[in-house]
Amino acid sequence: MIFPGDFRIVGTATEARPGDPIYFSTRYIIHFGEETTIYRVEVEPGEGFMRPARSLESIAGGGEVLVYPEKVETRNKTGLIELAHRLCTGKVNTVIFRGPDEHATFVHRPDLRAITEVEILDVIPPEPSWLVYVIENLERSGIFGDLTLKFKSRVLDLRRYEGERVYFPCTASGLGRSLDSDRVETENPRIVGCEVSRAIFRQMYPGKEHDFLNTCPLSNAELEPKGPFITRCCRSERRGIMKQNGHTGVVVHWGDGAPEIAEAVRCLAEELRRESRS
Repeated sequence: MIFPGDFRIVGTATEARPGDPIYFSTRYIIHFGEETTIYRVEVEPGEGFMRPARSLESIAGGGEVLVYPEKVETRNKTGLIELAHRLCTGKVNTVIFRGPDEHATFVHRPDLRAITEVEILDVIPPEPSWLVYVIENLERSGIFGDLTLKFKSRVLDLRRYEGERVYFPCTASGLGRSLDSDRVETENPRIVGCEVSRAIFRQMYPGKEHDFLNTCPLSNAELEPKGPFITRCCRSERRGIMKQNGHTGVVVHWGDGAPEIAEAVRCLAEELRRESRS
């Protein structure tokens, strides 16, 4: 697959010939002529912004090229690879896209394997989970457009654990009784929450017999990652890149907002690139 990662290396022209002056950083030219053709370009070494084209090598042309008729967000690499993959049927192997800013790019022989799926591991309610809600909003804003990531949510529904003797960590979930608003008077209660919830219970009711179900995404078997992942935990010392079940992921703090979550996703993407190179 060829998908230029930088607009500075893609140029457009109505004529394309060796020796013509082109911008020094150009590596590909989209030639809109009788037959739309895409060329790989080498420029002559030297100085100045405009330099002679040393050679032009045709990558795709004629019936192999489809010019997508609508304006798209050309910085959304995952979306363009998926769209090009759907459009490349029959002889077509290349799709040219234009953005609202008139920048042009193309995807040649789109390969879905270039997209990395990242699992979002979290709990509900509230629904949607905070992590899913924030990442979906960030995706729509285009902030992850250059990362070639695709997100898939896997959430643990805490409603399945409701019961007469069950206590949840706090009222925010909207579930039954909670440690922050109800006195635990039940014999042998069941605490459904994370390790911090259990520690709080033990401090408030020292020596009281109880059951404990750990719902922390880092400790619950149902949320074991099956690939790269992002999750959250209320223990700040766990924040950052980690390995779980043999997969690389990143942990954000339970209370982190959009800026911290966006930075964590970018750190994960960089770590995954580093691993793929090693």
